[in-house]
Amino acid sequence: MKIFFAFLYLCSAYASINIEDAPLGEKRIDLEAKDYQIVIQYKDKNSNAKLIKAFIDEGSIEWIRVRENLLIPRARLKLFLNTETSKLSLKYKDKIYNFQGNDEKAFAEIYVSLYEKDKAYLYFQGVEFASLTLKPKGLKKPKTLIDYTCSRNAISIDGLENEHFTIGCSLKRIGKFGEEKPMLEIMWMSPELKVLDNETVPYFAAFLVQYPINIQVQNIYTKEIKTISIKANIPKRLHRLFTAYGFGPYALNTKYTNSAGETLTEKVDMATALFFYLNYKISEKNSIRGFDAAVFNKSKFNNAGVYLGSDFGFALDNKLYFTTLIGMQYLYFKFDDDYEEVSEAIFPQGIEFMYRHAFGIPNYIVSGGIFLSTTDSIEYENAWIRWGKNYFWELNLISWGKDNVEARTWGVSLGFPFKGFL
Repeated sequence: MKIFFAFLYLCSAYASINIEDAPLGEKRIDLEAKDYQIVIQYKDKNSNAKLIKAFIDEGSIEWIRVRENLLIPRARLKLFLNTETSKLSLKYKDKIYNFQGNDEKAFAEIYVSLYEKDKAYLYFQGVEFASLTLKPKGLKKPKTLIDYTCSRNAISIDGLENEHFTIGCSLKRIGKFGEEKPMLEIMWMSPELKVLDNETVPYFAAFLVQYPINIQVQNIYTKEIKTISIKANIPKRLHRLFTAYGFGPYALNTKYTNSAGETLTEKVDMATALFFYLNYKISEKNSIRGFDAAVFNKSKFNNAGVYLGSDFGFALDNKLYFTTLIGMQYLYFKFDDDYEEVSEAIFPQGIEFMYRHAFGIPNYIVSGGIFLSTTDSIEYENAWIRWGKNYFWELNLISWGKDNVEARTWGVSLGFPFKGFL
């Protein structure tokens, strides 16, 4: 019984995948028009309709993203017939298409899915007279495409041979707050494989623990029946609050103008700098962010903030996105032990970008951002850029000034994940 409840297997799917309006994704596998054969079947060789000419537009193959986590290829199929345009129609994926042309020539162009097995049906005066099927013909270098949404779960597939396979992941939270656990839903397709007695795609499965998902499939071309096994690493808990700390050498330049108009300066090329970060996930696109940066030598400078982060502006197959940072900060400054301290709330606002899986390296992130002052009475800017996976490098510049005091610090720090809570 324990093994039975280790996973949930679902092979139901959409009624039809909308390939026309799906967003473009990153091309991870090279496909060419010559890799596919267009099989035309006539219901009646004596049909009034003329011979069909059909081909895939060279260079039209592109990858699209389905349900935000599955990449599949599509292409434009061109059809030409020497017959009256008004009497022709075409049905593909529950849509009816009309032809362009005149009384002697007709042509049409539609998007087709290269990993699905839907036929296109041609009608002459409302009567079906032919169907078209796209069939892979010796696709070069059959390859498994594991989407970046699966990268943290170390997905692997055993049992594949000369087949293409694409898989995407979606991590969901289950259980009560404070004890949330992961359910990893996967979605997969293959142009050559189908689940026995079921050609409706995509197929679904859900991991709850470490046990593999074993699926009996059939190659629709060779008719071979075999079992493939999908494995994944599943964490025992999902936290909402994540923390990290960092440290590094920072330069610290400070100024103080006393009541006599005399300006005192302190310049330190290497001061002690300590950092603390937190991120509380409200949802997939919203979080509460916090930071504390403390740099001290003879002068002491501490800058902390808490912000609501909201993701927007996704691009490059959702790997690049921007986040607005709306909130407040606390600032502490003391030039040295002989002068009074500054301790106050300030309200700079900011924006951050994040580029996930940077340079094709799974889970490595390049991010950066800037906070700027919202008032003329306070000069403030805080700019940073980070690179890393679990631990990360950060280059940071903080500049602040008001009235008779100024502080400017910059340097490189190394950050480490600390602990997850909640």
